[in-house]
Amino acid sequence: MVKNSLVVGGSGGIGRACADRLRALGHHVTVLDRALGHDASDPSSVHDALREVPSLDNVVHAAGSVGAGGIEDLDLAQWRRVLDDNLTSALVVTQAALPLMGQGGSVVLFSSVNGRHGGNRLSGPAYAVAKAGLIGLTRHLAKDQAGRGIRVNAVAPGPVATPMLDRLPDDDLAALRAQIPLGRVTSPEEIAGTVEWLCSPVAASVTGAVIDVNGGMWMG
Repeated sequence: MVKNSLVVGGSGGIGRACADRLRALGHHVTVLDRALGHDASDPSSVHDALREVPSLDNVVHAAGSVGAGGIEDLDLAQWRRVLDDNLTSALVVTQAALPLMGQGGSVVLFSSVNGRHGGNRLSGPAYAVAKAGLIGLTRHLAKDQAGRGIRVNAVAPGPVATPMLDRLPDDDLAALRAQIPLGRVTSPEEIAGTVEWLCSPVAASVTGAVIDVNGGMWMG
């Protein structure tokens, strides 16, 4: 039986790698992405994107954006944008998707090492707060949906080789790489492999977990 999977942010970076991996497994993948005209933080836009989707087995929310600077640089426009893109969109998508899911479904949300250790000025305070909030949302949903047999987990990557990382100057990239005990940046395909595992039957007892994929930057 073909599985139906939703990938939010599936047109680029980590989301594209996840969508490609699930398609390779034979899933029918629906992509919701700003590049396709969707706004994952807008309930109407999400419902329109899911209008023709009869059911879902997996939901992968890999959308997001970063800020920059310290709290003295932060204005409310950046705060609201980053929280909407990362945290509010995860809420809106899960609200719309959960009614389409049944026993054995899997939801994977994306936190970050920034949500684990408080972040830095490269991505800003709003990003750290949003990614920490996603851990709280993951744990709440995991408890709340367990009675329906739906598992909810989070992946918390460190630096990943995507356009989000490419925006940084070479000096900042070198300093970031120096903080990684394994000394290398993670590939999007590695993250997609973790998502594949969380969506598979071998992870049937895994829920409410935060899976750290960061080369050793955070060992909590």
